[in-house]
Amino acid sequence: MSPDQFGFRIRRLVLVDSAGFCYVEIPVDEHAVILGTGNLGKSSLLNSLRLFLLPEGNFRNSRKKFSFRNASAGSFYSNEESYQHYFPGQYSFLVMEAENPAGVHCQILYRDRSSDLSYGRMFVPAPYEDLRPLFWTAGGDEDGVGHAVSGLSVSKVAEAIKKLSRNVVVTSDPNKLKTMLYSSDLMSPDAVRYSVLPLADGDERKVQSLRTLILLLFEMKADDRAMADAVASIIEADKKFADDAFDFDIDQFLLRHEELKSQDERLTRIEKERPRFDKLNQSYLRHQTMANSQGEFAAFRDGLGVALAQSRESHQRANNARADIRETARHSERQVKGLEDQLKELNGEIRTHTRNLTKAEDDQRRGELMMARYAGMGHDDIRSILTEELEASESQLRALQNAAQAQVQKQRLNDQISAIDRRLKQLIDRQQRQKWQLHRQLDESVVAPLQALDSRLVLASPGQALDDRTTATIQAFAELFTPANEVFEWFDTEFNRLPLHQEDLEAQRQKCSDERRELQRRLEELVESDNEALDRPRKIADTEQEVTAAKQDLELLERLPAARINSQDADAGIRDCEKVKAETEGALALERARLEAVQEKLAQADAELRRATERENEFIQLNKTVGSLQHRIPVLAAATAPAALPPEALTLVALDDIARQLDELTELRQSILNHLRHFEREGTLEDREAQLQHDSPAAEVIRESFQRLAQVFSELTEQEQLLRGQITAHNETVASYRQALKANSEHIRRFESQLNGELEGVTINDLVEIRVDIHTDPKFRNLVEESEAIDPYSDRLQSDAFYDRLRVFVAEFFSDQSQGYRLTMDKVITGVSYRTRKQDSTGLDTKGQSTSTTALINLELVHRLLRRVLYPGVHLSFPMVLDELASVDVSQMPALLDRLKGQGFNLFSAATHSASPEVIYQVGRHLEVGQMRTSRPYDSRRTLVFWGGAEGFARNGTQSWLDQSQSSLWDSTREPEPAGENP
Repeated sequence: MSPDQFGFRIRRLVLVDSAGFCYVEIPVDEHAVILGTGNLGKSSLLNSLRLFLLPEGNFRNSRKKFSFRNASAGSFYSNEESYQHYFPGQYSFLVMEAENPAGVHCQILYRDRSSDLSYGRMFVPAPYEDLRPLFWTAGGDEDGVGHAVSGLSVSKVAEAIKKLSRNVVVTSDPNKLKTMLYSSDLMSPDAVRYSVLPLADGDERKVQSLRTLILLLFEMKADDRAMADAVASIIEADKKFADDAFDFDIDQFLLRHEELKSQDERLTRIEKERPRFDKLNQSYLRHQTMANSQGEFAAFRDGLGVALAQSRESHQRANNARADIRETARHSERQVKGLEDQLKELNGEIRTHTRNLTKAEDDQRRGELMMARYAGMGHDDIRSILTEELEASESQLRALQNAAQAQVQKQRLNDQISAIDRRLKQLIDRQQRQKWQLHRQLDESVVAPLQALDSRLVLASPGQALDDRTTATIQAFAELFTPANEVFEWFDTEFNRLPLHQEDLEAQRQKCSDERRELQRRLEELVESDNEALDRPRKIADTEQEVTAAKQDLELLERLPAARINSQDADAGIRDCEKVKAETEGALALERARLEAVQEKLAQADAELRRATERENEFIQLNKTVGSLQHRIPVLAAATAPAALPPEALTLVALDDIARQLDELTELRQSILNHLRHFEREGTLEDREAQLQHDSPAAEVIRESFQRLAQVFSELTEQEQLLRGQITAHNETVASYRQALKANSEHIRRFESQLNGELEGVTINDLVEIRVDIHTDPKFRNLVEESEAIDPYSDRLQSDAFYDRLRVFVAEFFSDQSQGYRLTMDKVITGVSYRTRKQDSTGLDTKGQSTSTTALINLELVHRLLRRVLYPGVHLSFPMVLDELASVDVSQMPALLDRLKGQGFNLFSAATHSASPEVIYQVGRHLEVGQMRTSRPYDSRRTLVFWGGAEGFARNGTQSWLDQSQSSLWDSTREPEPAGENP
């Protein structure tokens, strides 16, 4: 068909990395047969047209949307199987080239990654020749088959087509797709630019009818059910108004009847319960008058909570204050104890110092008396004398005690006496020579340095006057000393100046004489003891006393210096202690006075703490009673009061009075609850969350429940009147449904009559008359007849018998109850059949025809149904899919092809190589889609390639169907064809 201003034509179909092909490009604007081995993907090529013609964007529920049938399994492909077949990867694209009054355009489908099972669409107003380089590279290989385009992607394609035109549209919106694909606004190029099937109007019923017919075009051998669905869809779309659609929701109709019946029974039941409600109302009014007792309880409870908190705070403050005072008292007690202990220590120190003073004074007195015996002698000299006396007494004692020691002692005493005698002689001699001492013969300047060196040098006496030579020598030696202030320097050594002490030789002679007498006494004592053995113990005892006395004298001598110091220290210590003691006694008196004051405060704090404890305990006991009441009467937990009671009003008497009122209120509350629960069980009162069934429902729940119940009884009369009106309206609905059943039954018959009128004069093969019979379910016809017998004009419900018959109809009519009980046209129309008459027959025959004849009849019917939904006057050039061409009788092919062409359809079929050559010859064009493979595919699993046009047979040697752009591929690979056939 040559395009004109009313022509709509599909020209080309392209699959890229899809349906088992790497790249396939086939023309669909003329009759053609796709040839190939079995299971190659020929049917997939034919069926891919559905994706372009239906306004969908995903493969969810693909059974209903596309009906891709798995012929080998006798079922339908799943959503995932269908999607992965046509869009297996990121390089998968499907392209349809179409032409309409606005010009040529391409529709591009691509895999959409935004969601599962989704695909997107691009529309571009350009011929496919401009787009082919985006999807396939022709040439560039040894065989000239071509190869995949490097970097193919959705974004790359979108960017390229937008450069071709500013009218590119990218969308997946079903509503927008319906508008674009089915637009019939021929006066607006923008509106009709991408239209492929212009609808008479955009009514949704027309769209659904077109969907049914499109699917039917791919199933021209469809069964009776598919044709019935198409007829039912067209009948609904043929109605003038959408509200006339046959959609009798029996489920809702029955449900509404049950609702009204339930309401009627409910109102009757409520009216019977009015006496019980009156009793409930009295109890509730009494409960309301006493409801303030809960408020009083809440005021008592809240006041008690505040008072208890305050008493605890007072108790804590009193306890803290007492603890502070107690700590101060303890500190004061520790201070008093410390001062008392300090006084005890001071008294002890004074006693110690006194004892030390007494002992030191005694030692000093005795020591000074002992030293008085040695007048003029130094401490060291006295020690030396005492030591000698001690040693002599000890030796004498040993001699008295031991004979051998006695002999030794005697010898020692004799030696000592002899030594003293010699000493006495020397002293006498020195007394006589004193006048010749050197300090008497030399000058002071010579004597002074010698005296500083050693006074014995100048006390020495030569016994005569010095001669000049000796005097000169001594003077020369003295001159070696250099006088300097109080010292004489002897080279690097200094000697202090010393006064001259003249020796008392006479005293020394007296001392030696005394010592000789003592030694003589001891010697005589030893001699006498040898002769007088009986007197020896006395002498030993006397000697021991001498030893002891000597030791005591030495000890007194040693203690004497310390005794003086100790005496001073002890006296000073006594004075210091007495001073500190006086200060401590004063501090102790002050601290004791402070302690007495703190103890008085502590006694007051103890009394305050006892009062706070008693008050707190009183409130605690009241709180336990309150808690017991609240546990016994749970509703009290939610009770509130505008103000809490003051502490002075919180007494046990007041609480007992409140408790008595609460007990009465509890009894009333339980009575009210029992009534309300009864009404809830009877269904009069609704308790959605079962709050009334709780052990202790909140007061708000009881109040709202009673109010709802009271409203039910107050509105009972009004509800009864309203129900009568609803029943009347429902009965009127019954009348409208009865009319709808009758009207749709008549509409089906009229539509059947119209179709048969249009088929007048239509001949197919040897059939000269064709009639269509639209079959309806007999149960539907019975329902229509029974509905005529009811009287819908009443304010009472229809008898149960009518609804029972309707339920029987539902049980018998709806085999799949999961789909609901909606009585629609597709359920009423059960099938479509044909009655035919041949040339030599007199009557119509219901016998079935051959597959090809049935297909032709179906095609005729579909053609007429399609014209009912398409825009009037448009011309189609549309591929009509007839899979498995081998099933068509060869003798019927010319008539089939001519009829298709006249109705605007191009036969588009598939067959294996075993198909009859005569059939292929009759079609005229064929496409060998399984011969070429590329070495550079998009995916190694899909390598089949076909492009360049169809092959065909030239009648009278004048016409070639091979596209010249691909003719070179066959020159080197095909043998010469028989005469009269061109590749």
